[in-house]
Amino acid sequence: MKYELMCLETNERITDDYTLHHTDNALLQAQYAPDITVNEGAKGVWQFEDWLPVTRPNHYTAGTFTYKAEALGDALGLSNLWVTFHGHWPERGGLCPTGSFKDMEAVPTIQRLSDHDGQGLICASAGNTARAFTHFCGASNTPLIVVVGKDHAERIWVRADHPTDSVRVVVVEDGDYADAKTVARAIAAELPGWQMEGGVHNVARRDGIGSLIIDAAYAIGRLPDHYFQGVGGGPGPIGVHEMAERLIESGEFEGPVPRQHLSQNAEHSPIHNAWQAGRDHLIPEDYPETEVEVYSDYLLNKGPAYGQTGALYDILKASNGQTYVVDRADAVKARTLFEGIEGIDIMTPGAVAIASLQQAVVAGEVQSSDCVVLNISGGGVARLRQDHATRTVTPWLRVSKAEGADRILATLADEDALR
Repeated sequence: MKYELMCLETNERITDDYTLHHTDNALLQAQYAPDITVNEGAKGVWQFEDWLPVTRPNHYTAGTFTYKAEALGDALGLSNLWVTFHGHWPERGGLCPTGSFKDMEAVPTIQRLSDHDGQGLICASAGNTARAFTHFCGASNTPLIVVVGKDHAERIWVRADHPTDSVRVVVVEDGDYADAKTVARAIAAELPGWQMEGGVHNVARRDGIGSLIIDAAYAIGRLPDHYFQGVGGGPGPIGVHEMAERLIESGEFEGPVPRQHLSQNAEHSPIHNAWQAGRDHLIPEDYPETEVEVYSDYLLNKGPAYGQTGALYDILKASNGQTYVVDRADAVKARTLFEGIEGIDIMTPGAVAIASLQQAVVAGEVQSSDCVVLNISGGGVARLRQDHATRTVTPWLRVSKAEGADRILATLADEDALR
């Protein structure tokens, strides 16, 4: 292996075996050679293979394209605004085939699994992650069990002719994303050789998505002053911060790291609540007392990576970051503004990020001449479904929270017995 894993709590270095945990309440981080050579003949994340936790590239492509958004910047009062776009935008070279930056997490994760002879992947998702892993596991014939809550099954779709023989979709009919995660963890504990994709603990996910700041830095010619993203669980901002630190340590670009600006729905904002209170951990009062309806349910996460060593609190502190809450009306206006100027549809997390940028400009957190990177983390989905026939992947099982894991394991055992 060209890298080691380091525990961010103890600084121990360990050899990777698709390792997700080492010390409680701490993340692992991949440690690479200090220099990066950009492979300009490759596409997407594979341009930055030196800083991905894999032995080699695979045959699948996902990545960022970065552009200076002059008209949008004018509308927002910014003279140096850059967009990192993740999705389907054929005339601009969009490199995320399922419409979100989760594709950049799936591609290196599948290679990492192969490097360690994993039998299959288990994934819980609110939609974007599930769709990304369904697409790439289907293409590579990698066994995948993807577990979703009752409201998210319709988000697991592929192009009509895309293979999905290796994919098993499980719907928890009386559950949400948190329940899907519980079921997924329960079956992972009973399936030797299968791996949880790992979420924020998966260094392939963080470094794959973090490569967007490398793409941006080379496009701009410097690291930006500010980075804006809607946040749910946290792999994106953490990966971006880690990659920015590597770029500075390598001497490729001067610091400081970009200031992190993270935004959430007004109705469900545990990260914002904890940060604004100055706490390095989440408490029950950071969450709403009852189930709430939000504008962007992609950002609704009941267990974000906030207080662990190396997680969101630490990167907000290290970057002098800021957090925001965005209400539905402002997010809708921000989405309309972007789509009207740029001519491509975007997903709700990007709209939340734009609205938070507008707040930051008004509050003086960002000056008009500052260099800003705005992450449009998903887009072109409506365009993709206009350009291509699609189909929803038929669920393999529909289960309840109470008996979900047992039913999945029993059905798998029955299938094995028939082989």
